[in-house]
Amino acid sequence: MRVIIIGAGEVGSELAAKLSKEDLDVTVIDRDKESLERLASLDVMTMQGNGASLELLEAAGIKNTELLIAVTEVDEINIMACLLAKNYGAQKTIARVRQSDFGSEYRSISNEGLGIDVVINPELVTASEIIKVVKSTYASEIELFARGRVQMLGFRLTDDSPLTGKPLRELNMEEDTLVVGINRYSHFIIPSGENKLQDNDHIYLVTRPGQHLSYQWLTGKPTTPFKNIMIIGAGKVGRHLARMLGKYRRLGVEVKLVDHKLSRCQEVAEEFPEVLVLHGSGTDLDFLRQEDIESTDVFIAVSGSDETNILSALLAKKMGAKKTVVEINRPDYAMLVETLDIDTAVRPRLLTAGRILQLVRKGSIISVTILGEDQAEVIELNVRDNAAVCGVKLKDLKLPESMLVGAIVRDDQVIIPGGEDYIQPRDRVVLFVLSGLTQQAVKLFCE
Repeated sequence: MRVIIIGAGEVGSELAAKLSKEDLDVTVIDRDKESLERLASLDVMTMQGNGASLELLEAAGIKNTELLIAVTEVDEINIMACLLAKNYGAQKTIARVRQSDFGSEYRSISNEGLGIDVVINPELVTASEIIKVVKSTYASEIELFARGRVQMLGFRLTDDSPLTGKPLRELNMEEDTLVVGINRYSHFIIPSGENKLQDNDHIYLVTRPGQHLSYQWLTGKPTTPFKNIMIIGAGKVGRHLARMLGKYRRLGVEVKLVDHKLSRCQEVAEEFPEVLVLHGSGTDLDFLRQEDIESTDVFIAVSGSDETNILSALLAKKMGAKKTVVEINRPDYAMLVETLDIDTAVRPRLLTAGRILQLVRKGSIISVTILGEDQAEVIELNVRDNAAVCGVKLKDLKLPESMLVGAIVRDDQVIIPGGEDYIQPRDRVVLFVLSGLTQQAVKLFCE
């Protein structure tokens, strides 16, 4: 399969790194020479220039390309690249589009003549992920699979958690609950029954939706409602959040949207009359005290600056905010955030890359979710009739290390599996793997 990626920024480089490991013919185009040089260690072809240039696209082999992914920072370049690619032979096009004037996430606008099969709005994807975390009064992360019939929850353990210090096989877990991942200071583990949990581990559980879990028992921390919410940053992500959370005002939820630019505050106040818009800074201690930060249930930092987001969240937590959520874009901050008292770090580039990957890995792959700092993946897939894993008990299957079946969906039945369970053809499986095992997983379950 031939893939052309327009843009070697954060999302483009992430996709190039992932796709180059999957036996695909990948070409990356970017104007910036230094961005392309950072891809030198990858098995990809690089071309310097304008990705919306027909001459350059032809030189890259656009007429024989199955997929073009345009993820530059400029919407117009992405749209023009898709338009040219579609008109000159590309089978499918995906564009990252930030401006709402052009469309919303996953809305096909090919019938408008723009040649885009799928539009992805990174800020909307990020805001939607944050909303899931806010609505969960206990988890730091939450994902749904199998049309909402399987859920994955992320938790940070404290020294008060009764889960630490014992092998997983000895833990008295809730029924139909399985530990499927451990992120320990940016080292990701797909566990076996012999692994032991430690203080400050970020763990991932698979359960059924609606499954009653004693969060305080599991983590050692009390649950957090979401009645009082403060958002730092009235940019695109902040505005999406204000629109989404404003709908909960009738349920008694109070939302404060804070920005350091007065002109932006005035603009946003007119756009969202149901939200209290404040001119201030998330790193100003006097401002935070004045706004009763200690009564804030969820503090969300999406200012556009990683440093501001991290610092403001740490200050808010120190001053009494119950739950903190930050937007992080720089990969080199991943390990730092894991060591800090921050409940949830949302990474837009990985969210966007995950959405695109599930479109690239067509066929039996239904969804792809990236965990940690791209150390692991959750792959939701349909098992083929002649797959090698069919009909063998999981305890006898001898899957590769760092590969774990988290859930099996068979017709209307959801199975959180143990060693005695087995996989049948056409089951839907939620699989947890370290990133380097993706292709091996596909071969075992889908070929």
